[in-house]
Amino acid sequence: MNIIKEILQKQKAFIIDGALGTQIQKNGHDVNDSLWSAKFLNEDVSVIKEVHKQYLQAGADCIITSSYQASIEGFLKKGFSQEKAIELIKLSINIAKEVRDEFWSGFEDKASRVEPLVAASIGPYGAYLADGSEYSGDYKISDEELKDFHKKRLEIILETNPDILACETIPSFKEAKIICALLKEYSNIAVWITFSAKNESYTNAGDDIKECMTYLDKQEHISAVGINCTAPQYIPMLIENIKNVCSKPIVIYPNGGSKYNPITKLWEKGELNAQEYAKLAHLWYTNGARLIGGCCETTPNEIECIRKTLIV
Repeated sequence: MNIIKEILQKQKAFIIDGALGTQIQKNGHDVNDSLWSAKFLNEDVSVIKEVHKQYLQAGADCIITSSYQASIEGFLKKGFSQEKAIELIKLSINIAKEVRDEFWSGFEDKASRVEPLVAASIGPYGAYLADGSEYSGDYKISDEELKDFHKKRLEIILETNPDILACETIPSFKEAKIICALLKEYSNIAVWITFSAKNESYTNAGDDIKECMTYLDKQEHISAVGINCTAPQYIPMLIENIKNVCSKPIVIYPNGGSKYNPITKLWEKGELNAQEYAKLAHLWYTNGARLIGGCCETTPNEIECIRKTLIV
C-alpha cells in the first residue's frame, strides 16, 4: 500500500499546502525571475523555509518543494555550473524535509494529525522556459528531448528520497505519458500526476481530460491523479469527468480564483476569500476529491480553513 492510501485510511481527506511563489511575494520578496521561487535556493533558503513552516502550522499534511522551476537547464541559463545546479535541486527537497522534521519534533499533539509528508514538485518543461508555455504545452522540442529533460531531473530528485513525487501543472497528455513511462522504474514511491485545465473538459494543451485519466487509471505505479493550477469554477465538472473513468484518489489544488498573465508575470485579481475557498473545498470533497489544497494565490489562511472544514 502506498503512503497516500495509508493516510486516507486514517483520515477522510489529505490536506496539501498552498502557493509557494505567490506566498513568498506576500511575505515581501520579489520572485520576478526566470527561476521563480527557486532563485531563493541560492539567494536565501530561509525565504522558502518560512513558507513551508507557515503551511505546516496552518495544518497541511503535505508540503510541496520549491523544485517546480528548478532544473539543470534553468540554472545553467542563469550562469550556475552543472554541479551547483544539481546541488540546488537537491537542496529544494532537503530543506523541506528539514523544516518538516523540525516542525514535527516540536509538535506536541501528535495524535491529532498524521506526520506531514514532503512532495517533490516535478513541474512541466514549460516551467523551465518561463515564457508561459507551461500553460499551453507548446514547447517545440522532440519527445526525446522532453524525455531527457525529465529523466535527468527525476534521477537527481529521487536521490533525496522525498515521500511523494508531485508531477504537477502538466499541460498535455503527451508530457504526462512521457513522465509516466519514466516513473515505471521507480514504482516504490508514491506519485501523483495533476494536469492544468482550461475548462471543465480539456487540459491547457487541449487534450480530453477523460482520455488522460483513462490512461492513468491503468498505470499501477501512479498513486493519485487530478487537477491543479486551474480556475476553481471548473473543478466540480472536472472531478466528475475524472470519476467517470478513473478509480484512483483524486487530487485537487486549484488557483485562488485569479488568472495568470504571462506578459506581466502577475496573477490578476481574484475574488475568493479563505472561507469561501474552504467552502468550495468541501464541495470538491463531496464531489469525490480526497487530496485537497491550493495553488497560485492561495495562502496559509486557505489551508487552515480547509483543515477546519474537512478534518477538525
